[in-house]
Amino acid sequence: MDPMRPRPARSRLYQHWRGKSRFYCAGRCITGGEGECPIACLGGLSCASLATWICILLPSALFFTVALPRLQRQNVSPLLLPSFLLLFSATVASLLATCCSDPGIIPPRRFVLATGSRTHLAELLGYDLLGPRGQEPCGDPCLDAASMVSEQLRAEGYRWCHTCQIVRPPRASHCKDCDHCVLRYDHHCPFVNNCVGQRNYHFFIIFTTVAIFLAIIVLPAILWTFSGSESEDEDSGTAGTSQGSWYRWAVLLGCVAVVVAALMLVMLWLYHLWLVFQGKTTKEHRRRLDLQSEPTLLGTRGPRLLRPLDFAAWSKDA
Repeated sequence: MDPMRPRPARSRLYQHWRGKSRFYCAGRCITGGEGECPIACLGGLSCASLATWICILLPSALFFTVALPRLQRQNVSPLLLPSFLLLFSATVASLLATCCSDPGIIPPRRFVLATGSRTHLAELLGYDLLGPRGQEPCGDPCLDAASMVSEQLRAEGYRWCHTCQIVRPPRASHCKDCDHCVLRYDHHCPFVNNCVGQRNYHFFIIFTTVAIFLAIIVLPAILWTFSGSESEDEDSGTAGTSQGSWYRWAVLLGCVAVVVAALMLVMLWLYHLWLVFQGKTTKEHRRRLDLQSEPTLLGTRGPRLLRPLDFAAWSKDA
């Protein structure tokens, strides 16, 4: 090697990521690339994901500070407080896990080559992600689909992704919102600001389940508290005042909106429960694909293919 020639810069993989996903905590956390109504002051957080957090945090705060003390004065079950704390913690933790975990991202060709992980990924997946060795894609989607995927793999459902320039497994798909391929891709969810795939689908199911049980505890208690007579508000100092009446109706209207969101969440949960019993993903059901493979919820999570903290050599134009 010419000693006068500058060496390629070495840096972390996530620092050169060209997809729409975002990395946080020095690349340890990854969230999706939701682009619908992003909020610049919140780091690009979408309005849909912000609404999810509002629907969880505000009702929970009202329940804990206003409704729970009144219920305790009514000698309700002592298990109400620990049940709320358990469900609230599980809801927040599972939402964070769904939002910030790797859904099963398959690294694009340039990242596989830059990190020198071709052999390692082939051992994990059981096939060469980049196609036949010694052969490079020409750029034509039709020609590459025929030449870069062997007949045996094509018969098993493997397909060529002309965007990532890789051979993807049968149940994987390219997410247009995040601009990368995901293992056993289910759907892109703007409300969790991430793809839902092989490695975080169980987090998504846990989140929807515990969020429903949290709503069952929180919403009826808030509606009961703020729909009572004005004499019940004496301890808050707002009884008989226009300010107290305005506050009461604002809370009730907000709760109605959250109830509607909770009902939609129940419908989503029932739909995914049906999909779990069918062994299909959302995309497979919508496109009527019949892929005989492992189940969704009870299937293996699989190895993490994308390692954002890996060092790689990059040219100046990378």
